Amino acid sequence: MRLPRRSVHHLRNAETVRFHEIDPSGRRIRHVRVADSEAELDYEPGPAAAPSFQWTPSPAPDFPPAAEVPYEEIRKGFEIAPGQYVSLTREEVQSLAPERSRSIDVEQFVETSAVDPIYYESRYYVAPDRGAVTAFQLLRNAMLETDRMAIAWVTLRQRRYLAAIRPYGEEVMLLTTMVHADEVLSAEFWMPESGAPPSGRELKMARMLIDALAGPFEAERFTDEHRERVLKAIEQRRPIESPAAAPSPTRVLDLMAALEASVKAAKAVRAKEEKEQARPERKRG
Repeated sequence: MRLPRRSVHHLRNAETVRFHEIDPSGRRIRHVRVADSEAELDYEPGPAAAPSFQWTPSPAPDFPPAAEVPYEEIRKGFEIAPGQYVSLTREEVQSLAPERSRSIDVEQFVETSAVDPIYYESRYYVAPDRGAVTAFQLLRNAMLETDRMAIAWVTLRQRRYLAAIRPYGEEVMLLTTMVHADEVLSAEFWMPESGAPPSGRELKMARMLIDALAGPFEAERFTDEHRERVLKAIEQRRPIESPAAAPSPTRVLDLMAALEASVKAAKAVRAKEEKEQARPERKRG
């Protein structure tokens, strides 16, 4: 069964504070895409032969290459108007981040069905810390019996999230981060004209279709077919052959070379000392 549709986002991203990187004069920092350099070798390669032809591109006369901005001069900029930014240093932005905490601050308990799933975002498993297993299981069992979940605050990756926590499985809980009320768009938008309302016969046919496709939910049945096709296409391709690099000596070979050099140097010093000792002293006249 297929339904024609058009997508409408239910979240507004304007509430999220996002910074750009800018220089001290307020210009945006742009990053250049470059390839990884060749792997470093453990030995010093000999001088490479001079190429028969070498071409060095010259910069365009109208667009001189931009100077690289030192890292310590890069600031955080919030765009308040096109091309106009309010600037903060990295230290200032860092000072505004919430304090790191491994605890979860519970605000209230609500019925499990009281929260609309439109507010749900990312999910994480929650397990007790050492020494808190008994209290964790006590709270989990009480929430399970009362069919309630906790609304709490949690700090993840230097950001404070609103979250819903409920019992899950046999021993753990499930923490789901939530979006705030002002981040959810209302469902009031243009709808095409549907014409006459559906008749009773049409509703009966729709219910019969639903009954025909009804059944228990089994997550294993619904696989990611797109991911499987991509992985299959990757398996059918041959790896890109990188330019062959000269084999680098192993640590064992480097150690043996160092030992041989040390032995030779020690023998040379000893031979010099023995030669000086065997030399007769000159008699003073």
